[in-house]
Amino acid sequence: MKTRILRIANLSLILLLVGCSSFAPLLATPTPVLAPEATSTPQAIPTATAPEMTDESHLLRVWLPPQFDPNAGTPSADLLKQRLTDFENEYAVKIEVRIKSETDVLNALAVTSNAAPEAMPDLIALSYSDMQATASAGFLHPLEGLTAVLQDPDWYAFARELGHLKNIEYGIPFASDVLVTVYRPAVFEELPSTWDAIITSGSFLAFPASDPQALFSLSLYLSKGGDLVDDQGALLLDEAALVSLLSFYKQAIETGTIQPLVRDQQTDIHSLQFYRSGQSDLAVVWASSDIQTRSGGYLPLLGLNDTHYALGNGWVWASAGSDVENQRLAAELASYLVESGFMSQWTLAAGVLPTRPQALNGWEDEELRESIDEILQSAHPTPSEDTVSIVGPLLQAALVRIFNGDQPESVARSVIEELK
Repeated sequence: MKTRILRIANLSLILLLVGCSSFAPLLATPTPVLAPEATSTPQAIPTATAPEMTDESHLLRVWLPPQFDPNAGTPSADLLKQRLTDFENEYAVKIEVRIKSETDVLNALAVTSNAAPEAMPDLIALSYSDMQATASAGFLHPLEGLTAVLQDPDWYAFARELGHLKNIEYGIPFASDVLVTVYRPAVFEELPSTWDAIITSGSFLAFPASDPQALFSLSLYLSKGGDLVDDQGALLLDEAALVSLLSFYKQAIETGTIQPLVRDQQTDIHSLQFYRSGQSDLAVVWASSDIQTRSGGYLPLLGLNDTHYALGNGWVWASAGSDVENQRLAAELASYLVESGFMSQWTLAAGVLPTRPQALNGWEDEELRESIDEILQSAHPTPSEDTVSIVGPLLQAALVRIFNGDQPESVARSVIEELK
């Protein structure tokens, strides 16, 4: 209670100062190339129990992607809507929500910044890749000096990385997703802890072999210590790690662990459907694709050294508005939305993974909680979208050649030459 009183007092003092003086924006407004104006529908957060708002009430603009729409009528949406209403009540502010497609969020920020900079979002929910892109374009404000929430020890190391770009804090992670292995417990007398155990068990593994991003291959490659950039920042593939990856595929194909049936699977949803139909014993999928259905048990993804290593993704709260007082209020709202108790309820309802261990502790299913904790402990952020768009298709094409009987060493050399 004392902390809350002090926090409100500090915000009140800042509001008083803002009334007496003006502040310059933290960053110069970027002037990107104009694009067609993005459309959106404002969505007011109901404030049935909130104090009466006046024309002088502080307005916070919040942009969200459709999957996190607080007016969607789902259990997770209702939780978020109530949380936003609670913040309005406690801080006597008004929150305006706009829904923006993730496919054009950079364009929407560019148009708004150029045409109506005062309408830039004070708080915006961004995927990890969009955070990198928008921060690089100069639309986001660093969080240093606005909040100390990321200094709290209650964060998964992987999740903490989701909020950083070049060691600068731009985002507060509120949800995550990780590649996992879903398996049939009845098939295994003991949980497989090595690839050899999986291969000798006679089980069949499904994964999206035709996915041009090749994230399963990329995860295995990185687990072997393979690099993706050299000292000058140019893309590269390490030949030894690549040969190890392709040799693993060759062995798995020859033993029937990986069968030609997976060649046409383009997404993890295809692999999951294949698994659910009984055609495979294990499948590599995103946790969010199955967590609300629980089609089997979950294992952390194995790396090529039989250590756990999996690529993950997530979403962060970030600040793009130029009003200094709103930046502080937005940081306060973001901290309010990543409080462990709320995150625990909301992530479980939304079918995503929490970014804080204490939030996961609130999940009642002990077996699920322990599995997900182990998975999150072994997760690593997915490389940048630009990197994946170039390296992914090369790894996917290399896998096709292994299916066709080519030798790992010759395929690895040709892939590296193609990258140059």
